[in-house]
Amino acid sequence: MKRTATALIVGGLAAGGLVLAAGAANAMPSDTPCGASDVRVSVAPDPSHAAGHEAYVLTYTAASPTTNCKLEGAPTALTFIAGGQRLPVTATPDGSESVPVNLRDGHPAVSRIVQRSAATPSAVPSFVTFDLPTGPYGQPVSVEWPAGAPLKGGTVQVTPVSN
Repeated sequence: MKRTATALIVGGLAAGGLVLAAGAANAMPSDTPCGASDVRVSVAPDPSHAAGHEAYVLTYTAASPTTNCKLEGAPTALTFIAGGQRLPVTATPDGSESVPVNLRDGHPAVSRIVQRSAATPSAVPSFVTFDLPTGPYGQPVSVEWPAGAPLKGGTVQVTPVSN
């Protein structure tokens, strides 16, 4: 009888431990790169900027409460579109250090498109399209550009994603 009771207690503790371990595993950072369906992206003027520069902040939020994926690096293949035409603007990484960011519900990430304040306005885009910062195989997304917000010059810099 004692052996049966002990076996039941040990078995119950082991099963409870597995349930707790499974819960902890779900909260761990993900090694799975984010896909376009995992992320909602918005772009807005950034009120803070370095002297001589202004920026637009790209905000990445989880598409669902169960999203748990990784963003890493800077967005790539940026294309600015106005009136259905591609604008002649080149985007380059700013050279900042990149660290992986775990995207989950309630834990957004950001990166920035930085331009020189003194550059001549080139156009007002309607959309910006780019590959998500998910490592070597980004997922393409298209985001509506803020109404009336001008792009300046022929070159912008893009920062890596961060918390």
